[in-house]
Amino acid sequence: METSHHISFAILTFTVLAAGALLLEHTGFFAGAFRTEILARVDAGDVVSVGEAVTARNVDASDKSSAP
Repeated sequence: METSHHISFAILTFTVLAAGALLLEHTGFFAGAFRTEILARVDAGDVVSVGEAVTARNVDASDKSSAP
């Protein structure tokens, strides 16, 4: 006796839709709908080194301990 290999309609539909969406995205139809660009600029003055952060924390802690 042979068993039939029944493919679920929902699984087949999902596979076809997913493949279609990937193909459309690949061809540029969605043109960045699944992409996010981060538009940011960092100036050298905005960057804090670890040493500066530790020094600032120590100064802040000493100011709090010396306050009456």
